[in-house]
Amino acid sequence: ARALGLGRNTVNLAYEGLAQLGWVTAHVGQGTFVSRPTPGSAPSDSEPTLPRGFVWESLFSNRGHLGLVPRIPTPDRGEVRVDLRAGRVDGGALPADVLRRAAGRALRELPAVANRLEPGGSRALRVEIARSLLARGIACDAEDVLVVHGAQQALDLVARTLIDPGDAVVVEQPGYFGASLAFAASQASLVGVGVDASGMRTDELRRILRARRVKLVYTTPAVQCPTGVALCEPRRRELLELADTYQVPILEDDYDCQLRLGTQAAPALKTWDDAGQVVYVGTFSKALFPGLRLGYVVAAPALRRQLRLARLVADFGCSALDEALLVDLLRSGALERHVRRMRKLYAERLEALASALEAGLPEGSRVSRPAGGTALWLTLPAQVDAATFHRLAREAGFAYTRGEEFFVGPGGERHLYLSFACHPPAELAAAGDELARLVVRAARRRPAPLQVS
Repeated sequence: ARALGLGRNTVNLAYEGLAQLGWVTAHVGQGTFVSRPTPGSAPSDSEPTLPRGFVWESLFSNRGHLGLVPRIPTPDRGEVRVDLRAGRVDGGALPADVLRRAAGRALRELPAVANRLEPGGSRALRVEIARSLLARGIACDAEDVLVVHGAQQALDLVARTLIDPGDAVVVEQPGYFGASLAFAASQASLVGVGVDASGMRTDELRRILRARRVKLVYTTPAVQCPTGVALCEPRRRELLELADTYQVPILEDDYDCQLRLGTQAAPALKTWDDAGQVVYVGTFSKALFPGLRLGYVVAAPALRRQLRLARLVADFGCSALDEALLVDLLRSGALERHVRRMRKLYAERLEALASALEAGLPEGSRVSRPAGGTALWLTLPAQVDAATFHRLAREAGFAYTRGEEFFVGPGGERHLYLSFACHPPAELAAAGDELARLVVRAARRRPAPLQVS
């Protein structure tokens, strides 16, 4: 493995293949040896040769060798009693009748759009998106908007267009794991910048920009993923000043901006972007449901053209039916009415879960109530053994997103990302109370430290 620069698993697979073909023999504790030929063992020309095992791992590209996202060790599907995993919505809270009528109108329009391929998105949808962005302080035209398959495709396209192997990309720490995946797939060098109660630490960012050349800064300023804090105005302005000083673009993921809880969201960073350095990404999946894979990018013309070309390589556009459905929801105001209702519903659910946790958690715990969205960030106290707690929670039937998902490299074991989207307030209050008791139990079972004589 060292000599050829391969992974150990690849070499092990090669040895296994040789053993299956009878070319080597393996002895536990001794090693692997070339097999001794036996008399008459040489195959004749008429004898069929054994098929060789095909080792796909040896053919993977550098991108293909990337590991998968660490999966959350949750109970089996039938054992999940309380589902607090992120990225889900309450299907029963969707406006089914409104969606049904909008889908019917979209189907009636199908003959007119059945053969239409618009890699940048239908003009009707881009017009409605540009109009809706006025609420975020962004003045743009339909030509400034590129429609994509959700925010994740937008991140991937930006990474493919801007990032070369080895380029430094700044991400929040902790931060959205989907962004880290997209940048890592382009072989970027990920540089984490800390997050506190006021959002991304711009003082840390300044030190990084002084020390090395950074190709891109990724941030979720409206509702930071996963902590839920909002980037304060002084840091917003400092971030833009740093981008201008060091001539580095900002990728603004307006994560959960539509689901702001309590106060109104601050205007987007893109609002103050006179130079065109901010690449703005939005999605409709959070406001409606994850299966609606529609998002958009607002970017400078030169970058937008390249993103559109990269999009053509991946696919030729989004579903005409999905686009027509969304146009109807935006044009009629149905989406905005649904979002207003969900803000109220999510605020009530957040209060139920957060209050129960805060009342029962031991000292040293911290519940970060988000500025928006559908999940809160919980930090376990230092005296709790994280592995013990995770085991107790799984045994009790809890499914949630673990904090390790959001960290570049090791870290995050003492954090939990708990969604309050799928359960009514009474169930969330009971779940919060039970989780708090499990934290107390885990604290009591903390392994004793090793004694060194």
